[in-house]
Amino acid sequence: MPTLQREWVSAHRGRVGLRAAARRGCRGVAAVEFAVVVPVLLLLMLGIVYYGVIFAMQQALTLAAEEGARAALRYQSTNAQRVAAAYTAVSSVLPTVLNGRVQTNQGSTPLVACQNVAGMQCLSVVLTMPLTTGNNPLLPAIPLLPVPSTLTGSAVVQLVSGS
Repeated sequence: MPTLQREWVSAHRGRVGLRAAARRGCRGVAAVEFAVVVPVLLLLMLGIVYYGVIFAMQQALTLAAEEGARAALRYQSTNAQRVAAAYTAVSSVLPTVLNGRVQTNQGSTPLVACQNVAGMQCLSVVLTMPLTTGNNPLLPAIPLLPVPSTLTGSAVVQLVSGS
């Protein structure tokens, strides 16, 4: 074997040996990166889903309160009938999962004086739902994740004077 060829072969083997040694030194780096990144991504996904559920429930409460307030304006002649129609509409619009958990202001005073309109009466529909509190919370409380303990949906409609 000529000298030039021997030098080339020995130099080539040296480079291959260095590459293999470098690869052996990097073993497990991907596993470490995976172990660091995956928990962060899982927490991010959990937060997105958790807050998405909360926003959906808030929308459901607000929509039910608005539908109840609208129902009070439909063809009822007395205020007692208006209040009853409002809360019947609320219970029919709410999803079944939320229906038993929602507290209303029906037993208190849903008829209030309108702000900025003297002599007019308004119907206030307020729905409150405990979110992470109580004996059977709807969502589990996750530490270090700021979440309201209750959700509230409300709507107010002005009633026709003289009724």
